[in-house]
Amino acid sequence: MKKLLALTLLLISTAVLAKGDPTEDFQIWVPINTNVKLGDNLRGFLEVQPRIGNNAESLNTGIVRPALGWAFNDNWTVWAGYLMQSQRNATTNDYEIENRSWQGLTYKTKIDDNIFEVRNRLEQRYLPHNHDISHRWRTRFRVEHLIGKTPWSLIGSEEIFVNLNNNDVNAALQAGENQNRAYAGVGYRFNSNVQVETGYLNQYSFNSGTKVDQTNNVWMTNLNLNF
Repeated sequence: MKKLLALTLLLISTAVLAKGDPTEDFQIWVPINTNVKLGDNLRGFLEVQPRIGNNAESLNTGIVRPALGWAFNDNWTVWAGYLMQSQRNATTNDYEIENRSWQGLTYKTKIDDNIFEVRNRLEQRYLPHNHDISHRWRTRFRVEHLIGKTPWSLIGSEEIFVNLNNNDVNAALQAGENQNRAYAGVGYRFNSNVQVETGYLNQYSFNSGTKVDQTNNVWMTNLNLNF
């Protein structure tokens, strides 16, 4: 587990140093994730996530992400979903809406006291004031180490975002690496239905053209509900 945490910290430092002098912000994210077993194979998912930015002084993003999934077995699940994201425009101070359709494939397995998950998503982003659809691929590698028979766990993850096309309207959204998110935290499982996670996430956004890169230092607390 020490090697996992060391690798996560290395990925965080690599992301921060990838481009000189990025702008920085401290944010608080509070995702609430609900997973529901709707049948033998059918799965339901809903994420509601507020994000507080501007050095944790104001609500700048709200996310609603519903989806339906089909579990082939205990390891593999395919997903199709929608996202609506309301984000504050830093220039006008108005909230603008991004709509997004997405498809996903997850693999999850448990080996000894470790739960491994690989999550892949393909997104079609319908951005405000932008007629050109942006296509993006994202892959997250996640490991949760269960601490003996206690309800505690250690968690590390790394997620890579890649733009698949050049956006004709937004010069900052061109094909290539878009984001890197590295996370390290702890989890506490109250029972089989409720788990809380909290920890540090580094979000590094790569911008094309003349726009400066952005790094967000995020304290993230997840509430995970399973029914």
